[in-house]
Amino acid sequence: MASEDTLNLDFIKELLASSDEIPEEKFDPEDLSPEGLDLTGDAEAVIPEEEYRDPLIRKFAQVPQGQRHLPEKAPESIEEEPEEKRGNLLVRFFGFLGKTAITLAALALTALLVTGMVQIFGNGTTSSASAASNVTIMDKFDMFMTNQVSNALDGVLSIEKVYWLSDTDLVAPEPNPAGYGTAASAAELGWLLEEAKDLIGGQDMLFSTETQIWEEDQIYYYYDETILVITWKEVIDNCTYTISEVKIAHPSQFRRFLADGTFGSDKQYVTTEMASSVNAVVASSGDFYKFRRNGIVVYEGNIQRFETRHADSCYINEDGDLLFTYRNQIADIEEAEQFVKDNKVRFSLAFGPILVDNGVECAPASYALGEIDGFYSRMALCQRDDLHYLLINSTAERDSQKRHTIKHFAQIVADKGCDKAYALDGGQTTVITMDDKYINDVDYGFQRQISDIIYFATALPNGE
Repeated sequence: MASEDTLNLDFIKELLASSDEIPEEKFDPEDLSPEGLDLTGDAEAVIPEEEYRDPLIRKFAQVPQGQRHLPEKAPESIEEEPEEKRGNLLVRFFGFLGKTAITLAALALTALLVTGMVQIFGNGTTSSASAASNVTIMDKFDMFMTNQVSNALDGVLSIEKVYWLSDTDLVAPEPNPAGYGTAASAAELGWLLEEAKDLIGGQDMLFSTETQIWEEDQIYYYYDETILVITWKEVIDNCTYTISEVKIAHPSQFRRFLADGTFGSDKQYVTTEMASSVNAVVASSGDFYKFRRNGIVVYEGNIQRFETRHADSCYINEDGDLLFTYRNQIADIEEAEQFVKDNKVRFSLAFGPILVDNGVECAPASYALGEIDGFYSRMALCQRDDLHYLLINSTAERDSQKRHTIKHFAQIVADKGCDKAYALDGGQTTVITMDDKYINDVDYGFQRQISDIIYFATALPNGE
């Protein structure tokens, strides 16, 4: 669903090459003194016929010798220069200015490249591979070039900066601490929605200044030019729902982290620890993939596990969209590999079930995972629009409250305007965290150690 336009080197070459087409115009004072015309002597002037047609020269030639002098200004009766000729002079003048501006921009760009090129390698983060791939290096170079050209051509051309992250980097840039904040009511955050208008891009937000939040808590938010997160609580059907609405600028900001950064590690950590270690702006507990062996598990674009009898699978592609396959939908691993290739899948989640598909609640009547008919805390990953997501969980945060079945939970999630929604591991695993602290109350009062999280990160490089 999503798309992007980025500047490449071909565009720069075309831009600089176009400057050669602007003619070099020089002012020659001799143009005012036609060849053969004596402006000071008494000799008879010899005026070529084509120049005699010029009214000023013709009048000058008719003055008796010895009385000739250049007038301070042309007589009023002299014909004005044709409009077309004056227009040509303006074109030449502005062409000269344009060429000068492009030349200066090119010089500035060269200086920036010489002084800054090394930064695309010097500001990297811990990688899951011993060396970054050529694709990753070129991705970083492409982003560097785009943004440096944007700086160099500031005031000449408007080129929007674009930031993205590499999937091979385990650690995202650090969020700006000034981007975090809280509010006691939704009415206080009209300024935030207005400031994030360009990032929201006209999409319909679930959160508004009229959102009714649970009076016993507050609203948490983060904003920079690449990500907006607003998290709040509502009490629905005597159950507390924690909702985190996320809008990002680039699909690479939607990320998955496995404990120790490797698939199959036996290490486990609580959600807040893993979120803090990768600089997540907001994160949630994942599918606890290490604890179960169900579903189709894709990591770094490769299938790591194939089992389709017991679990629906959720895939995240290069556009940041959620894609689903249902139990037994894919017959064999060859078909699964083709699905991953055709849909450019980055990673997947294997828990489920699918709760909402194409805007319709579709929770099954029976499912092998998650004790769907029991009253447990629930967790869901949802998509509303392009690069627009909800993390939603339901817990009992008062003694009088009651947790929901998966069917009840799925209907409330669908009512929040989700196009897609997928259940993650619930119970004590259920956590949404921001700014190194969990937002929802956790079952039994403490977090469970797990093997993975999903999270959203800023794309702004450190220091910007």
